[in-house]
Amino acid sequence: MDVIVRIPGVRRADFEYADDRFVAVLRGRDGSKFLCHLHDTGRLGRVTPRGTPAYYVEVYGLRRFTRCDVVALVGPRGLILVDSRLPNIVFSRLIPRVFEDVGERDVVEEFEVRTPFMRYRADFLIVSPGREPVLVEVKGVNYAVNGIGLFPSARSERASRQLEILKFLGERGGFKTMLAFIALRGDITEVRPNVAVDSKFSRRLCSFKNSIEYRAFRVRGELRGSTIFVYYEKEVPVNPCIYNPDENIDYDLDYSNA
Repeated sequence: MDVIVRIPGVRRADFEYADDRFVAVLRGRDGSKFLCHLHDTGRLGRVTPRGTPAYYVEVYGLRRFTRCDVVALVGPRGLILVDSRLPNIVFSRLIPRVFEDVGERDVVEEFEVRTPFMRYRADFLIVSPGREPVLVEVKGVNYAVNGIGLFPSARSERASRQLEILKFLGERGGFKTMLAFIALRGDITEVRPNVAVDSKFSRRLCSFKNSIEYRAFRVRGELRGSTIFVYYEKEVPVNPCIYNPDENIDYDLDYSNA
């Protein structure tokens, strides 16, 4: 396993609760409570038990509401990385593994596609001689049930719209398109749509499977001293048309009207 990201200066606290999607209340070693920014728009912060160990880094800025960022929570089988900025960083380090013979000059970050009726900013554009240009949208997955990573963990109209745009650009825009999931915890063995939370996204993920390439890559965080080392482990499967980790029932989501 290779270390692809290091997060230094990490401190420990106990998770109390998430005030909203972006603010967590933590309890320090001295018992005092303080606010910390939570770069995660899903439901993980709302289902995390009180007292769960949390790791944060101090960040200062004139316009900041809090003085720190939560970077990881401790799950039953290791660290759960919760910084939504991390997936794009991880994917940028994995590009040489995902695309052969692609160098730094072949990668454009935050590439904007403009048409008379649409503007879309992709996370990455991969271009190289002899290769069809690839637009990549990256999503982080840190919510899991029984080892199955579920995305999204909160309803996301934006994610559904991004799928529609990727499908259009893949079929008519002259691009190959990819949705890359970064599994942010070491116990995820596959990625599926979270139909219980967002049926619209789930239907599209399944229906568009022949137009968009789906890939998922698992990383694992490990704390050593005051630094979290993020290791790349392996690629895991994406199953866009099945779901129900609790009862082992697979739902066919391939609706023709999606």
